Amino acid sequence: MPVVTDEDAALEAIGTLDNLSAEQQQALDAINAILGDGEPFVDIHELFGHYNVLYFRKLLLPRVEVLWSPRLTLCAGICELSRDPATRKFTRIRLKMSTPLLQYRPRSDTINTLLHEAIHAYFFITTSWRHTRGNDGTGHGEGFRLLADAINSHGSYEVTIFHSFHDEVDSYRTHVWQCSGPCKAQPPYFGLVKRSMNRPPGEYDSWWAKHQSECGGTYTKTQEPAPTKKKIEALSMKERAGRQKNKLDGWLKPKEKSSLENKLSDVSDGTKEKLHADNRVPEGPERAKDDDGTSSPASNAKRKADAIS
Repeated sequence: MPVVTDEDAALEAIGTLDNLSAEQQQALDAINAILGDGEPFVDIHELFGHYNVLYFRKLLLPRVEVLWSPRLTLCAGICELSRDPATRKFTRIRLKMSTPLLQYRPRSDTINTLLHEAIHAYFFITTSWRHTRGNDGTGHGEGFRLLADAINSHGSYEVTIFHSFHDEVDSYRTHVWQCSGPCKAQPPYFGLVKRSMNRPPGEYDSWWAKHQSECGGTYTKTQEPAPTKKKIEALSMKERAGRQKNKLDGWLKPKEKSSLENKLSDVSDGTKEKLHADNRVPEGPERAKDDDGTSSPASNAKRKADAIS
């Protein structure tokens, strides 16, 4: 059996668009009705079923499962391959769409992402899982570009190689590490590693060996997201009490210094003692003292008489 390439599969799909079958025309009419209803959201499962008929030769269903993913934060969509437990061969695909990245984007971004991932899924199935990613570093070979261009021309879509949701992606990279080595002064990353998951930089990263030889610095975590409600509930009573105390300390304003304390902060130790003495408030009437340093009623009476005269 000859090996089918991405380019071969792309040309097969493109060939069906010259003269649409009755079933393809029906799918196209259904798609146009959905896209013209003015609703801000679309049912990706319904739309995927129609695209399967119109553009992908009815090869995607039921082998491809489409679902929303609340944990997909670094890309708008992804094809996840599933193996058969017995044979260990790929048999199914889970096409995941990012809820965090797409839920506030225009509807067209969801549709274009759905088509983008559907093209990948089509190549995985038609090439017996030999779908190639090209040699240009984009992860999208000539076959992908051929079919994407044909779909864009046919339906006025904007299926691209890259997404432009950079701000949304960056907003979910809330775990940040800073390197202490020379790379912290070098663009474009300045020694920063930002991730959406709490996975510190280490030897499992493809760039780690190069970093160790050229920089040699160590990474320290400088930022992380606030704990979720579930994580807070899992804390011990002591840990919760510590978090509450820190929160209260942040709310309380620091006590303002008195005028005397302000003076003391600006003078030397010798002068501080004099200021203390000048500002000391006696707690009761001062007692007169005899020549031997002790006080007595007689010496106090003499002191009062001297004061009157």
